[in-house]
Amino acid sequence: MSRERTRWHRIGLVVLIALAVIAVVPPLGSWLMQSMLTQMLVQIPLIFFAAAIWGSRRQPVYGPVWQRWNAQGVPGLLGATFCLACWMTPIALDHAAADPAWNAAKVVSLVAGGWIAGISWRCASNITRIFYLGNMVWMSITVGMLYQESNQRLCNAYLWDDQAVTGQVLVAASIVFAIGWLIRHTALTVRSSN
Repeated sequence: MSRERTRWHRIGLVVLIALAVIAVVPPLGSWLMQSMLTQMLVQIPLIFFAAAIWGSRRQPVYGPVWQRWNAQGVPGLLGATFCLACWMTPIALDHAAADPAWNAAKVVSLVAGGWIAGISWRCASNITRIFYLGNMVWMSITVGMLYQESNQRLCNAYLWDDQAVTGQVLVAASIVFAIGWLIRHTALTVRSSN
């Protein structure tokens, strides 16, 4: 990778981390927590992906115990999946919106889950990556459909309309993410074969 490209990657990472920090602290953090849509589709992914990209950019200094435990990146990616699944549940969203301790736990767990996902992504095979992303996209689409099809309000902190819109946007964003990743992966595969 050229020095210029590496420099731009570093600048992008710093900007992404700065945005994630700004998305957590008041006043922007408080504003993002007022809507289910912005909490689920702006704040949570921003924190997770900033940590994941940061983790994937670190030089590996892991010992043999870590390498044995995280073979092919599967345990780390599975843990990251559980982390994200937890923060998609209505009760976790309610508690994070109402209790600063829960919100702090959300931020810490998303940073840890993202960091581990980034590290695990580097040692994962393409099959593992596709399986992980496929499961994440399918889980997000399913949660989005449940949110928009429910006749009752699932989150006490948010209105039913907010829940329905969040469900619709979650489904659309998941599909767009999957298509975008597939296009990028195909382009990188074609470029590396040339």
